[in-house]
Amino acid sequence: MSTPSDDISGIEPGRAEEIEATRAALRRLTTEIDALDARAARYAGVHRTDLHCLDLLASRGPLSPSELARAMSLTSGGMSIALGRLERAGYVRRVPNPDDRRGVVVEATELTRRRGREFFGPLAAIEREILTRYRPRELRAIHSFLDELAARIAVHDP
Repeated sequence: MSTPSDDISGIEPGRAEEIEATRAALRRLTTEIDALDARAARYAGVHRTDLHCLDLLASRGPLSPSELARAMSLTSGGMSIALGRLERAGYVRRVPNPDDRRGVVVEATELTRRRGREFFGPLAAIEREILTRYRPRELRAIHSFLDELAARIAVHDP
């Protein structure tokens, strides 16, 4: 799916070209991240939905099945199926919820962490190497841009 070009009339020419080049780079990055997710899912032997679940657990920590379902926009039935696959593969386990004795939370296992390090570890080193090329002020600008864009993407639902 292509995206319509925004009207950038009125922006000085050199800046307009840089804006368009940056937008093109973002589109390429999202395409590459999508392909990376597909490779990571194949590496782990899971569905991409399952990989998304593992990513949420890695970034947020243990969550209840209903919290996971909401975060992934899945029905409770769809979440149960995904959790069953991940439990059978050894990537997650359900444990008693420390805040509610009647419930459970889902947590990632050591296998998840190990496989994540194996696949993503080299990329983390590349990220660090690239980021060290930037000055603190530039890093703050990059961070600010990415945070703002992510926040707006999170609520975009036309």
